[in-house]
Parts: sequence; structure tokens; C-alpha cells
Amino acid sequence: MRISTLWLLTALGAVGQLAAADPDTNGAAGSAGADSGTMFLDYSPFEELPSWIQLGGQIRGRFEGVSGTSLLNEKADDYYASRIRMDLGIKPTSWLRFFAEAQDARVGAYNTSPAPSTLYNPIDFRQGYAELTLEGRPNVRFRAGRQELLFGGERLIGPADWGISRTFDALDMTVSAGRAKVDFIAGSSVLIDPTRIDRHKPGEHLYGAYGSIRRLLPGVNLEPYLLFKQNVIVKSETGKPGDALVISPGARASGTAPGRIDYTLEVVAQRGWYSSDRIVALGDSSVLGWTLVDNAVKPRVSVEYNYASGDAASKDGERNTFDQFYPSNHNYYGMLDQFGWKNMKNARAGFDFLPLKKLKVRSDFNEFYLATAQDGLYNSSGTSIALDRKATSAHIGSETNTVGLYQYSKVWRFGAGFGHLFAGEFLKESKAPFGYTYPYVMLLGNF
Repeated sequence: MRISTLWLLTALGAVGQLAAADPDTNGAAGSAGADSGTMFLDYSPFEELPSWIQLGGQIRGRFEGVSGTSLLNEKADDYYASRIRMDLGIKPTSWLRFFAEAQDARVGAYNTSPAPSTLYNPIDFRQGYAELTLEGRPNVRFRAGRQELLFGGERLIGPADWGISRTFDALDMTVSAGRAKVDFIAGSSVLIDPTRIDRHKPGEHLYGAYGSIRRLLPGVNLEPYLLFKQNVIVKSETGKPGDALVISPGARASGTAPGRIDYTLEVVAQRGWYSSDRIVALGDSSVLGWTLVDNAVKPRVSVEYNYASGDAASKDGERNTFDQFYPSNHNYYGMLDQFGWKNMKNARAGFDFLPLKKLKVRSDFNEFYLATAQDGLYNSSGTSIALDRKATSAHIGSETNTVGLYQYSKVWRFGAGFGHLFAGEFLKESKAPFGYTYPYVMLLGNF
């Protein structure tokens, strides 16, 4: 269903009226200008509560006008995605805290019904955990229950917050001392189910340890880790049933260098078994940035390269397709969210700057290739969406995108973006020559 520009503007205005506040209630600290408080609240309404009660929430709305629901669908669809969260924290003592979060996510004017679970999940229990903190040498924090997990650049473990977002039923123990810390985790990813309360994925488990050492050397932060992903019911390439264990040792280094240089490098090796198949896979990512001048505009150019191995042979007893685990992919591999860190080669060049104090703009150009043309093309969730073992080209396509984010006040942000993928020869051979277009307008309020 097409949404008119008039409806879009009317809806944005209605949200502004609902959030309207007396200008006198504005705090100067979050003010975006002399009249910034006349439209939106510029403070949290929960700031005056007793310290042992912590209330919060989030309102997010996003208009999207996509050219299809995937690279393989060219039908246009305009819709509004809404997400509302309410948080309650209770901290009876300095060392004990309880936290619960409810979430309601809906989508209006979507072409098909029901809408996908990435957009639609009516009122549900998103987080609920108990947290115990013991201060000493070292400090120990223990968190048990339904919770977000995010580590490093979130290329392997993150909430994927651009959609409804991911949580885990998990145990997380953090041990920290000085500049070093390590998280020991065990849990399962929660499946989003619009028809009932969400539950974790049966038979699939995540274990591991994720470390961090800040300023190991001048300009160097190091994050070594060892992760395990277990599945109890899988089938080998020849159809033999069994269990699976993906063992992923890796490391991420980030930091700065003289001359306003910044960098990130991450390498992950994968071994293990998948029923009777042997796992041998590799993933790596590198980013290099340069801030041209040190002023308020902060103009920065960056280049990036991402690689994840693929599997050229379907029945050789060896699985070479990299497993991306549970990532947050929106900030990587193009704004369109059409690609995952599996069987891919991705090169990016970008430019970002601050034309205004509270406005950041970023433009990128991406090239996408399959690492192995005989393996599939995987989307951002890791699902294969196209497979042509007789493909003559590995070129998926070229993508351009531009996004802007404006911090209107301490509470409210506004964003907009536009991206387009020009289909490459692989997509054309897969009978998907139309590419993909994705514009959006977003508002976000955190209380």
C-alpha cells in the first residue's frame, strides 16, 4: 500500500503534538535552540523518582519506502514501523538490581499480512534479569535472565537494534580489574513470536568468553575471545543427522595512530563439526579512517574490507561457509540490510562529517561479491536467499547510501537515509535484475 506524503507529514506532526511540553520545563543542558522545547520534551519525566526506582522508555517510529521485501522482490511498499519500550529497574541495595522491559512493535500499511517478525511483535516481555555486583579485587558482576548481549563491534554478538532487536536467555559473569575485563557467557537466542510470549530457540546454545584490554599499548585496544555455538539437531551435506559445534577463536584490535588515524581489525577462525562434516571457515574485517582536519566539522574518510568464506563443494564432507552467529549488521555491509557476514567480499569507501554541531552525515559506496560463486547469497539474518552453483559471476552489486542523524535535544533524535543497490551479474543470473531501493525517515526518543 502506498502512503502519501501528506500522511507522513501529518503523522510526524501528531507525534510532535503528543510530546509537546511547556517551554518553561526545558532544561538548558539539552536545548537545541531557543524554541527547542516548544515541540518535544527535552528531559526525562522520570528524573525525580526515588533513586532505588528506575523508570525509562523509548519511542521509535520509522517510515520506510522500499522497492521490495528483499533483493528478489521488486514490488514497492511504503509503511510505518512503530516500536515502544517501557523499562522498570529496582535497586534495593548497591549490589543488587532487578530489571524488566516490555516492548510493543507494530507496522502500519504493510502490503502483506501478517507482517514479518522483524517489524511486528505486539506487547511482549523483552528483558527481565537480576544483577548482582561485588566490588573488590577484581570486581564481579553476575547477570541472569533475559537480556541483551553485545560485544566488540557486534559483528558476532549484538542486539541488531535496527529491527525489533535480539535478546538472549543467558547467564553473563563479568570479571574486571584495571583496564582488563572478561565476560563468561552461556545462553540461547530468543525467537520473536508475534503469536505468543517470545521463547528461546530450542536446541541452539551459545557459550564462550569475551575479553577486553584497554590501552594494551599506546593507541591499541585488544579484545580476544573464544565462542562456541551448539546445535543439537542438524544434517550433514549428505543428509546424515547429528549435532553441531562451531568453535570460533578470534580477536579484535582497535585504536588510533598519529595523524588523526583510526583503525579496527577483526579476525575469526572457525573449526568444529556439523554432524559428520568438518567445519573449516574464516572471517575477517578491517577499517581504516582518517579525520582530515581537527575542527568542529570533523571531516573523515574511511575504507573498509570484509571477507567471510564460502563453500565451493556441496558434498565433500567439509563446510567452509562462515557462521556469523548473532550479529548487528545494520552499520555494516551497506545500509540496506540485505547482506550477512557469510560467503561475501565487501569493499567500502565512505565520508562522514558534522555540517552542524548536532547533525552527522555519512555517505558510502559499497561493492559486493560472493567469496565463492558456487555457494549461496545470504541475507542479514544469515539465511540463504539465492543459490546458483552454475553462476559465472560472483558480482552481487554496487550500493550507494547516505544517512543523516540530528540530535534535536537530550531526548529526541531524527534521522533519514536513502540507499540503492545496483544489481550485479550474479543477481541478474538469479533473475533478480532490478536492484533494491530503501529510503526512510525516523524519529527516536529515549526517556
